Amino acid sequence: MSLTNIVIIDDHDITLDGLVSYIGKLKNCHVVGKATSGKEALDIIAANKVDLVITDIDMPEMDGFELLKILKLDFPETKVIACTMHINSWVIQKIINSNTQGIISKHSVKQDIEEAIRGALNEEPFYSKDVYSSILNSIKNPAMTHSKYDDIALTKREKQILNLIANELTTNEIAEQLSLSPNTVESHRKNLFLKFDVRNVVGLIKKAMERMLID
Repeated sequence: MSLTNIVIIDDHDITLDGLVSYIGKLKNCHVVGKATSGKEALDIIAANKVDLVITDIDMPEMDGFELLKILKLDFPETKVIACTMHINSWVIQKIINSNTQGIISKHSVKQDIEEAIRGALNEEPFYSKDVYSSILNSIKNPAMTHSKYDDIALTKREKQILNLIANELTTNEIAEQLSLSPNTVESHRKNLFLKFDVRNVVGLIKKAMERMLID
């Protein structure tokens, strides 16, 4: 059986290196490259024969959704598995609609990755248990996915950071005011972008105002 050439993408070095190490040991799997953003990954994919891409969704520069659009157009033969920590119904539905052959939760990578790879190569999409549960819930409760932001659930910290962003504070200023690290603030900011399905602060504030989520 020929080797499956794989590219792995994640903006967290520890997660990325862990995936590279683990997948590189699987039978018939060869990791031809790793990247921390969609933009970096495209250079690797263009320069190699890539059978499968395993990608995070929430990343800087070019997120997973934008990467999936480009892969569908420019590399239609390349299979894709999304690996995400966001198990919200509307996020999962958007991933399913974005040319993927499987979705696995970051909480269950080691248990599911081999089966997900095998499924993707055989045109049999695989979903980890929590992802599958989310899909079933959305089928049973279609109102949950009717709008991407009708019922956005924000944590107390996300609400704080959303309001500070609306007041034009920088990441460092928010970090200082809330006694957090800048990296933690950036992580919350990216989660807000994903929950509101936006790509920049202008879009975030616009949708937050529409939902009256800004004080």
